[in-house]
Amino acid sequence: MSDATEFVSFTLGNVTVSGFVTAGELSQMHSGEVVDVLLRHVIAVHGDVGEEVPLGDVACTFIGGEPSPFVPPRS
Repeated sequence: MSDATEFVSFTLGNVTVSGFVTAGELSQMHSGEVVDVLLRHVIAVHGDVGEEVPLGDVACTFIGGEPSPFVPPRS
């Protein structure tokens, strides 16, 4: 798992997503920065089903500490 040792979990609608990030990525996420992270060993669980679905590694952009479907333009 390399240096991705920090566990993160968040809920999107009725789906809970969890995985691991590096300490630096977690710090940037908590500070509210716009940050691209690679969530490692991601597991998704739908609240009505309860079955874990492994998604592997997932690239994600966080804005204001929240996952965002929007990727800001790079300058």
